[in-house]
Amino acid sequence: MLDIKKIFYGIFFFSIVSIFFAFYLQYILGHAPCKLCIYQRVPYYLIIAIGVINLLFNKYLKFSLILISVLLLSELFISGYHTLSTFGIIEYTGCESATLPTDINKLKEALLNDSLVVTCSNANLKFFGIPLSLYNTLFSAFFLLIIIVNAYKKKK
Repeated sequence: MLDIKKIFYGIFFFSIVSIFFAFYLQYILGHAPCKLCIYQRVPYYLIIAIGVINLLFNKYLKFSLILISVLLLSELFISGYHTLSTFGIIEYTGCESATLPTDINKLKEALLNDSLVVTCSNANLKFFGIPLSLYNTLFSAFFLLIIIVNAYKKKK
């Protein structure tokens, strides 16, 4: 059985690394995220906020872990949906295909303003042949499983 603080801070640290990695891909490497990629970041932002609050006020660790469990569950659904849309199993209509302007000046303006829309299927980068959204799904499920198993063993 793992210590509840180790679980909490492991999830907190992973959330920080995930957000920095997403920013690195977006702002340093220039890979524009689709809408579902952006939605996947929201639970991580909230987990980081809860982690910072918990660093300041260490009283509410169990309650914070319950909130994080709910956020991980929502992350699991969002990233799972994103993964299914990436593989073409379901269709997400919220991401529209980018249409390239025919005029070179309009294309330049669109690129500078970052106004071209990226589709969910082509925005998902692959690492070792696996889409990043699937990694997100697996990590969310893994952390949720750790929390559930730890809570179950603690009750015995």
